[in-house]
Amino acid sequence: MQIKDPNSAVEVVATSGRGARFLLMLVALALALATAASYLGTWWWGLALIVHFRPHLAAASLVSLGVALLWRTRLIGALCLVAFAINTAPLLHYLGMAGGAEAVPSANLRVLEYNMHGAATDRAAFRELIESEQPDIVVLSEIADNSTALAEQITGLPVYRSGDPPHLLYSAVVFSRWPLTNLRIERTTDGVGSVLSAELCASERWRGCLRIVALHAAPPFAAGAVTQAQQLEIAARLAAEAPERRVLLAGDLDSTPWSPAFRKLLLHGGLVDTGPRRGLTATWLSRVPFVGLLIDHVLVSPGIAVADNRLGFGVGSNHFPVIVDLAIPFGAP
Repeated sequence: MQIKDPNSAVEVVATSGRGARFLLMLVALALALATAASYLGTWWWGLALIVHFRPHLAAASLVSLGVALLWRTRLIGALCLVAFAINTAPLLHYLGMAGGAEAVPSANLRVLEYNMHGAATDRAAFRELIESEQPDIVVLSEIADNSTALAEQITGLPVYRSGDPPHLLYSAVVFSRWPLTNLRIERTTDGVGSVLSAELCASERWRGCLRIVALHAAPPFAAGAVTQAQQLEIAARLAAEAPERRVLLAGDLDSTPWSPAFRKLLLHGGLVDTGPRRGLTATWLSRVPFVGLLIDHVLVSPGIAVADNRLGFGVGSNHFPVIVDLAIPFGAP
């Protein structure tokens, strides 16, 4: 009969505990470094990508903090707490307004923004979505066919349309219940990206015009980061120059709300994000913010009230439709 040495068992447990704490320390350091690196995006586009994962970093920091508190490791806990606080702060605005009950005027404009992801969209399901929601403005990107063919397939789409740049991947098409005028399509210097703008002045629901700006921004990878920056700069200028300061900007911006590029767009364009009305719900890959990303947006000028912002049901694309109900003031600004 073999007798085990109790001291040996204690030593194994202690060694295992030290190894687990060392691993936790590595995780905490990695989170701290990633959080710090997210503020160094001007150095390299690769570092700029980290900022889009604020919810993921916040969630990982919270879990690590819980483990550190359980194991009573103060230094690691403090490191995780700092990382959690830094990564959570930009998210609070999207948590506090979700489902808000503050009174807003009755909505008089419904907008649907959607990246079709080419042929991935189920046409029958998309037709059902359009017929169910009956949007007044539809902003689409990555359509497999041209807008004429799409309108023939999806008969419920608003009848007036603008855009349809010649086979540009990073472009958008607008369908409207009312005629659109003064159509402009501005290209980036590399010819890859474009931004569409048009005026909606024929609605009986309000006086004056509404400028619509639509785009599908290039992803911020390598050369695409330059294209995206130019697109967002064009979009901000078009929004800021709207004659009556009444603007609707919509599209797949390939940028999350906590990125410097997005904040710059809001600042320079004089725009407000409608996303907080929906809350921290991702629009790409998954509705779960710790899996997917919030990259599809509807922005408006400050005088336009947001009655609702929600996601439609999935219709095949890896993006979800974003549906926003707005209250456009009846009188001109």
